[in-house]
Amino acid sequence: MIVSDAAVKSRVSVMVLAVIILVFGTYCYRVLPRESAPDITIPNVFISTHYKGVSSADIETSITIPIEKKLKGLDRVKKIESISAEGQSRINIEFIPGTDIDEVLTKVKDKVDAAMGDLPSDLENDPAVFEINVSEQPIVIFSLSGTCGNACLKKIADDLADDIEAIPGVLEAEVSGGLEREIRIEVDPDKLAYYRIPITRFQRVVASENQNTSGGAITLGDGRYQLRVPGEFTTPEELFGLVVGTFNGRPVYLKDLATVVDAYKEETSRSRLDGREAVSISVKKRVGENIISISDRIDQLIAVRQPAWPRGTEITKLINQAREIRLMVADLENNIISGLILVAVVLFFALGPLNAMLVALAIPFSMLLSFIVLYLLDITLNMVVLFSLTLALGMLVDNAIVIVENIYRYMQQGVPRLEAAMQATGEVAWPVIGSTITTLVAFFPMIFWPGIMGEFMKYLPITLIVTLTSSLFVAMVINPALTAIFMKTPHGENTGGHAVNAGKLAASGEQPVKIKGIFLTLYARFLGYTLRHRIPTILVSFACLVLMIEAWLLLVGLEKPVEFFPAIDPKNAYVNIDPPEGANLEYLDRIVRQVELAVIGAGVDPGTLPPRPFGAGYQAAYTPHPHKKAGGETFDGPGDLDDIEHVYARSARASGGASSFTANLPNHVGIQFLDLKDRDHSSADDLEKVRDRVKQIAGARITVAEAKEGPPTGPPINIEISGDDFRILGRLASQIEAIIAQVPFVEDISNNYMASLPSIRVRIDRQRAAMFDLSTNAVGFALKTAYNGLDVSTYREGDDDYDIVVRLPRADRNVTDVLRKLMIPTPSGQLVPLTAIASIDYVGTLGDITRINHERTVTVKANVDETRAPGAVVRRQCEALLARLPIPPGYQLKFTGEFEFQQESEAFLAKAFMVAIFLIFFTLVTLFNSVSQPLIIMTSVALSLGGAFLGLIVIRSPFGIIMSGVGVISLAGVVVNNAIVLIDYTNKLRERNFSLTDAVVAAGATRLRPVLLTAVTTILGLIPMVTGVSYDFHIMAISWVSESTQWWRSMAIVVIFGLLIATFLTLVVVPVLYSLIVTTGEAMGRFKKWINRLYWRPYNRWVASRSKPSPGAAE
Repeated sequence: MIVSDAAVKSRVSVMVLAVIILVFGTYCYRVLPRESAPDITIPNVFISTHYKGVSSADIETSITIPIEKKLKGLDRVKKIESISAEGQSRINIEFIPGTDIDEVLTKVKDKVDAAMGDLPSDLENDPAVFEINVSEQPIVIFSLSGTCGNACLKKIADDLADDIEAIPGVLEAEVSGGLEREIRIEVDPDKLAYYRIPITRFQRVVASENQNTSGGAITLGDGRYQLRVPGEFTTPEELFGLVVGTFNGRPVYLKDLATVVDAYKEETSRSRLDGREAVSISVKKRVGENIISISDRIDQLIAVRQPAWPRGTEITKLINQAREIRLMVADLENNIISGLILVAVVLFFALGPLNAMLVALAIPFSMLLSFIVLYLLDITLNMVVLFSLTLALGMLVDNAIVIVENIYRYMQQGVPRLEAAMQATGEVAWPVIGSTITTLVAFFPMIFWPGIMGEFMKYLPITLIVTLTSSLFVAMVINPALTAIFMKTPHGENTGGHAVNAGKLAASGEQPVKIKGIFLTLYARFLGYTLRHRIPTILVSFACLVLMIEAWLLLVGLEKPVEFFPAIDPKNAYVNIDPPEGANLEYLDRIVRQVELAVIGAGVDPGTLPPRPFGAGYQAAYTPHPHKKAGGETFDGPGDLDDIEHVYARSARASGGASSFTANLPNHVGIQFLDLKDRDHSSADDLEKVRDRVKQIAGARITVAEAKEGPPTGPPINIEISGDDFRILGRLASQIEAIIAQVPFVEDISNNYMASLPSIRVRIDRQRAAMFDLSTNAVGFALKTAYNGLDVSTYREGDDDYDIVVRLPRADRNVTDVLRKLMIPTPSGQLVPLTAIASIDYVGTLGDITRINHERTVTVKANVDETRAPGAVVRRQCEALLARLPIPPGYQLKFTGEFEFQQESEAFLAKAFMVAIFLIFFTLVTLFNSVSQPLIIMTSVALSLGGAFLGLIVIRSPFGIIMSGVGVISLAGVVVNNAIVLIDYTNKLRERNFSLTDAVVAAGATRLRPVLLTAVTTILGLIPMVTGVSYDFHIMAISWVSESTQWWRSMAIVVIFGLLIATFLTLVVVPVLYSLIVTTGEAMGRFKKWINRLYWRPYNRWVASRSKPSPGAAE
């Protein structure tokens, strides 16, 4: 082989190249950005429009529908979903994956601009158009708590957030909770009516007075002076002296009409951590930045700032992706080192210590070369990449084992190192290249995985292709050069002690290994026995495959046949509270506190709503409870459940459900569990106890949701009901809830239908209003100013700005009598009582209105206890029951959410598997220039599936559409490697005139060692992924638990048990099939000759005789 020959001849250059790979690979590994999930660009564009005080139905007709109409012409749109809520329109446009997000973002902005003429003219701000990226989810969330009060905590959080945003790589630090200062002008409606001054006048007066202006410049003598007219308020009290109008020829001051209150903005949300008032800071990073380095800088910043905070102020990390990625990276590093040691130990007994290290060095060199390529491809080090590297870890030495073992065998027969390195590498070069290509093409179709799932999982095939290609380069270039310098054989093994020319050895017929020793003798005898009983051996192999599949179906499959993603212990969970429409913050907070107490095991009577606060009893319930971690350490938890580390709560006066990317509603109680290694038992068990505790709480709909990892797919059961009449949709949603509640293991059922929202309708008499030249917008603006408040200016104090707001006092905003006193200004300057142009009555209006693809839609959602039944099975049961539900004409029901992703992934993986099989087969045909021999190898791939199902039986796991499916594709690529080398060597022996049986037995015996070594090293590399047990070389202790094991166990078990069976198939069934096909081919040849002798030869003679001219014809 030219490449390996050149590497051996230029081995000094190769050593320099190895040093370069070592240095630059280490550098690239250190600077590769770390993040938990892959950097995914989800092709979604959001349009958010605020219109305070307007009902959801009016939002739908005046904002949502006009914008949706303009969006109809957009290309590559997959789905348009909108929510019209009180005071806000939210539209989400989902595009087909692969769409250029920047291009469509510009197009959407153009469409929204085109719709501006159809939108209300008094919008406070234009619609906001922006994209969303999963990688821009918070990398860390801090909770600030203490005894200094909410306003103090808010100030600390704001200052800290400003400092965090100054750190390179941070996108934003968002503060939520706490109290924010504002200057409030509270207007007396009776005095407004008496002085006949409209409330809207305060906007013009305050805004015009609260500003500094310039009067130009003046020259005095030799100097030039700037003229300044300072007008900004220096104290809030200055507002009292503003003149807002006249009455009977006398000025009316602001103090005559209103009071100025230096206070805090009205609370819209409240947060707590373990019962203490809290403020949270969510930190997001920029795309491609390193989570760990950002987190380290934030920790350093907090260490500097914290001593200056008031005593008792604590900061807690509720979500910390940096810790998760550190654990994953540590797992990878430990696995690499463990792999090196395990490979060296295994190879030590076969090749000796020095040669074992020559093979083991393929691991670090392949990894470091991979890091260089990943760095150049701008790929981050995330959970999928890290698993791919771990999956490849056991395969990195496969090529090196075959090549080094062959060189070692040549040297055992007396060939000098240099010649052995070149000749032995060349002998197995094409089989090694071919086996690597078959593995690569098995993963290649997965690069084209569509959708968000594909964006998430594509890093697996890319990383494996990069890593295995790197291992091929190392095996073909670096390993031969290293063996040419360092390889030795034990004394006395060289033939006669004389050097043998490698070319002559190959030409004269290189000898396979001598069958000696117990193990080789037993193997040869067993193989000989199977060769004498070929048909029974093959039938038994196929029977074992069928038996394994049937056993899996009986023991696992009938109960849990398939799963989309593996069920894992949640790290975080949420108890979501969906309150009645129109509930105020006080009501919400009472419910949330009640849920908190239930979670920590101090619940109150579920039939009552105690007044807020719960008083001393609430605080006493949060008295620290001592618990023990799995390792024996003690910690103080917030409740009676052992594995709960923190309980955090949020009550918010906001509408709308969880987004597509989060599991929590605006009102929720969050639960943070201990790290997996510290838990005494499964956090899913604690979650079931929480479900039982909260399900009887009255006053709101209570559901429990886990914080899912991986790509966002939606809940296991997600049913969309679409049609025109929202009330019919609500009735259907209730019926569907009742039906699916009958299905076992369905839990946390909810829907987003909001029956009605209490509303006060001000109906304008258009004819009367026209007499005063008043429009509906003018009346609405006056009402919103009075009740919702209007930001008229800002008050500056130091570097901080605070809003100046005009509104009615709280007491007047909680009654409707004030409406009858409200004066509306006309364009001519007159004041008209509201009651003169409008009537006021109470009505019920719709709550949030959801539209999907331009149709009103209500969605029913539910979770499934996937520890007891897979979501796919339960979903099919729900479909069967709902098939009998009568649906009115014009209405339709559709399963979406995880179901859509599952269907898409199932269809793709089936196609990917078929394409992978075809590509592997085509590669084998090209390699062997034969069809029959690739069929032998493909049969071994099919039979290896028995091992995959055996592994699933061992761990009692259903067939995972994602994980097991990818594992089968991976197995298909790996299984062929050893079979290629075995069949290639068998062909070489037959070319040297070995008999069929002798060639098959000798090839099996010769390739026994590399086949076993490659299988064992691959399996050992994946063992930590299955068991979670590894040695932590950072702390020099055994690590008994790995967070990532839960994710990847089923994939690893499929590969491990598949390889176990495939190794047997390679060493026994493949030789038997080879022998059977060859003898069958020879028999077919003999049969053809017999047919030729029996029929064609007489026929040809007869034809020849008929073609001879007769004597008469010649004349």
